[in-house]
Amino acid sequence: MSTRCRFAPSPTGQLHVGGARSALFNVLFARATAGKFVLRLEDTDRLRSSVESEQRIMEDLRWLGLEWDEGPECGGPGAPYRQSERLSFYAEALAQLVDQGLAYEAWETPEELMALRKEAEANKTSFLYRRRPYSTEDLQRFAAEGRKPVLRCVGSSEDIVFLDEVLGEIRVPAQDMDDFVVRKADGFPTYHFAVVVDDHHMGVTHVLRAQEHLKNTARHIQLYQQLGWEPPKHGHMPLIFSMTGGKMSKRDKAKAARQMTRESGQELSTLAVEIGMAEEDLRRFMKKKNDDLSTAEALAGVLGVDLPEIDVIDFRRSGYLPEALVNFLALLGWNPGDDREVMGWDELVSVFTLDRMGKTAAKFDREKLEWMNGMYVRNSTIPRLVDAMKDYGQFNEVNWKDSDDQLLASIATLFRERATTIRSLETQCGWLFQPPTAYGPAKSIKKFLLRNEAQGLGVLKDLLPELAGMSSWSEEALESVIQAFAERRTEGKLGLIAQPLRIALTGGPVSPPIFSSIALLSQADTIARIEACLTHFAE
Repeated sequence: MSTRCRFAPSPTGQLHVGGARSALFNVLFARATAGKFVLRLEDTDRLRSSVESEQRIMEDLRWLGLEWDEGPECGGPGAPYRQSERLSFYAEALAQLVDQGLAYEAWETPEELMALRKEAEANKTSFLYRRRPYSTEDLQRFAAEGRKPVLRCVGSSEDIVFLDEVLGEIRVPAQDMDDFVVRKADGFPTYHFAVVVDDHHMGVTHVLRAQEHLKNTARHIQLYQQLGWEPPKHGHMPLIFSMTGGKMSKRDKAKAARQMTRESGQELSTLAVEIGMAEEDLRRFMKKKNDDLSTAEALAGVLGVDLPEIDVIDFRRSGYLPEALVNFLALLGWNPGDDREVMGWDELVSVFTLDRMGKTAAKFDREKLEWMNGMYVRNSTIPRLVDAMKDYGQFNEVNWKDSDDQLLASIATLFRERATTIRSLETQCGWLFQPPTAYGPAKSIKKFLLRNEAQGLGVLKDLLPELAGMSSWSEEALESVIQAFAERRTEGKLGLIAQPLRIALTGGPVSPPIFSSIALLSQADTIARIEACLTHFAE
């Protein structure tokens, strides 16, 4: 049987970078073994699932280049690929368990279950649900109260043993297996049940997922055994931790927003008005009563700070290239067996094997990601960077929003050597679109502009008529005119002209090559900026 891998997110929000890593490893394994990659949407949480989330997840996967062979929008032999459309499959399998006496109705309310948990806690024992007898009077009372039962699966009477493709043999004692819910009170299957039924009917051969799911796998293996199905192979990949330890979580955004708010020193009453929130609600957020993402984002917007990237869309907005993010994620918990780090897609596929998967948590090193992204920026073709700049502009108010492809290509060519992300490229080229309002640093001003009357500002003043008299405003023409001016004015020392020019045009002493930089400005804008600089220092 050919390899069939799947990624099955719940469409209840954005695609977390950890989920993207799981999808990536499944795609890599499928491609490395000439198999198929299946996308399934596990939308049985009817309160939180949404079509909007589905679309965002699929867009993020496509942005990363993780295309599925079967799934929503392309179909396939395992269709349908949304769990909400597969209820007949679950009903049939549930009926089989009931007929075999392996599943039964349970009527406890959430409050009653909580009381049982507290009782177990008081007795210093783990709470494991076991079948409880109901009298006829009990059932009549439940019906009168309008209760809806759940369906529970009888826990295994034998140890569950399976060979994990990453972690080796896993054994879960029978006494640790409880009677778990397979159908919720609303009639929808639980995650544990639906995932087993779907993986079976879709012919999934390998379930590759994060180690946080390991505790669930014993239940799934049990269900396969009870339903008489051959289970797929399972492999549990290491978690992704932040550099300070702990799983990367969307709560990190709330934590960062609170810290930034405290450091700002602003009054909560003022901030509440600015973000359009009741002050009491903001205070609840600051006291960690909730981790509301919209509050965190609103605070970050008002304070002018960035929240840590957690979801794939965050990295896209920050100007990371998808190919760099994919390369980086591939090395979180897996390695090619040598010192290679910057690896393209084909190379990753050619060397990907499960035996190179690690067992311990991987650290999400943001500095390394930025370094790697910079490598991709510098090595990308100019058309690829132009596309990336346009994509970045979809999510940000960029200074080049009205620029044509030719200007974008020129910007990419000039600024990519010092850029690590598209955002840093945008920051570097900001002076092209906005004349400087200040000049610095002071050391450079003193060295390059205020040297003496004959140099610095004097050079700029004498250069003005040369630039004003030019009939062609190209890099070649500028180089010819300014070089000739340098021969006459500064004994050929171009630096005595280039540095004052940089400060006048950009506000500081650093820019790409001077002739290329000037050529991106219009003749009128260049002259106006030099005049403004002269006026500024004459005052």
